[in-house]
Amino acid sequence: MFCDQCGAALAAGAAVCGRCGATIEQSPIPSPRRPVPSELLPPTTPVAPVDVDQVGGRPRGPGWAAWARATVGRNLTGTGAGLIAAWFNVPFVVLLAAIGTVFGGLAGVVSGTIAGQGVLSRLDALLSWVFPLPIKAEQLLPTAAAQVGGIVGGILGAVHGAGKLAWMAAVWPWEALAAGDPTWPWAVALGQVVTALVVGALYLVWTVATESIRLRIAGARRLSRREAAWLGPIVAEVAARMGLRAVPRLLVDDRREPNASAYIRHVVINYGLLEQLDYDRDQVAGVLAHELAHWRAGDPVAMAWARGVALPLYLLYELADRLLTVSSRPLHFVVRVLLWPVLVTVRYLVVPVQARLWRQAEYRADAVAAAAGYGAGLRAALGYLRHSFDGDRSGWDRAVLATHPPNELRLERLEHSERAAPLREDHPLVRALPGWSDQSTVRKGW
Repeated sequence: MFCDQCGAALAAGAAVCGRCGATIEQSPIPSPRRPVPSELLPPTTPVAPVDVDQVGGRPRGPGWAAWARATVGRNLTGTGAGLIAAWFNVPFVVLLAAIGTVFGGLAGVVSGTIAGQGVLSRLDALLSWVFPLPIKAEQLLPTAAAQVGGIVGGILGAVHGAGKLAWMAAVWPWEALAAGDPTWPWAVALGQVVTALVVGALYLVWTVATESIRLRIAGARRLSRREAAWLGPIVAEVAARMGLRAVPRLLVDDRREPNASAYIRHVVINYGLLEQLDYDRDQVAGVLAHELAHWRAGDPVAMAWARGVALPLYLLYELADRLLTVSSRPLHFVVRVLLWPVLVTVRYLVVPVQARLWRQAEYRADAVAAAAGYGAGLRAALGYLRHSFDGDRSGWDRAVLATHPPNELRLERLEHSERAAPLREDHPLVRALPGWSDQSTVRKGW
């Protein structure tokens, strides 16, 4: 250290220069070995404490009444479809129906070709007496018989073969039981139904008990203090407007997909959804209101119950779906050959039966959110995302959520109760329909 007046070297900590007698000013920078004085610290903004109950201090369920409505009252068709498909050999019936279609079609082509030749020869004899053809019958037989008789015979044979083998697979076991004792088919059927209901109940209990662990393993986490400080008041406000005395625990998933999911005791919102909505409070509140409406109605309970009742079919479908995500074409071929009856049963028999229930659930959740005052925010979120933000965690969920109504129809349903229905500036229809933008003076003048 040197004196500023005469440039003489100074001893460490000296207050006065020994050559010129000038006073040495001490540096305001403290020694790193000493604690920093509080007056030198930058000013900090105090963070208000956040009540964790605003974001669900502990996992909560929608209540036993919602459970009863979701499992018994509102989901009878879904329960019945899953129960019959999983416990009454529907995939085996589908398999035999396909085998009957192939072999019946081949037999029908052969028999139809032979029958077509006979019919065409008789027709040629008749026409030669009434109206002679310009060419001989033997010139028409090879092509006409194959095209007419073979095609018609193939179609009829395929239908007959499919129906016969499917009926055999569905009825023959029960006929064999009835041959031993007429009461056995009824006893076995009742036993299958009771087993399915018990398994469904046990699966529902297991789902609730392990939900926190499974969500944590899947990537969901608790909210940070900053996230809770922002999302907590929103959840509290939404719950108050919807008349909820309790709310599920809110979790955040750091994935970038714009999704949100309602579970039996939790609601998970993806970080990607917050980013894509640009942390717009109204839009996030609309999404949370939609998910809380699902939670209050017990829709996650209904979904878990539907999986549990069809547990054997659900496990096989999950196995096939996970194997199909592996990038291996030979494996895909093996899975589709061996498990295609399961895929067909779920996608084309079980899911279509349940489609009406899930579409109604989506429209109902949108209507509840709009009635709570979040219609504009929810409509803006739907218009921006252009696809359902209800996330999925399994292949079964993806198959079920595929039955959701398109966002455009959900927007239309939300607009029934509101006069002005503007779209975001970045919506594609704004370019095609001038005047529908939320910045348009035409729409605002309504």
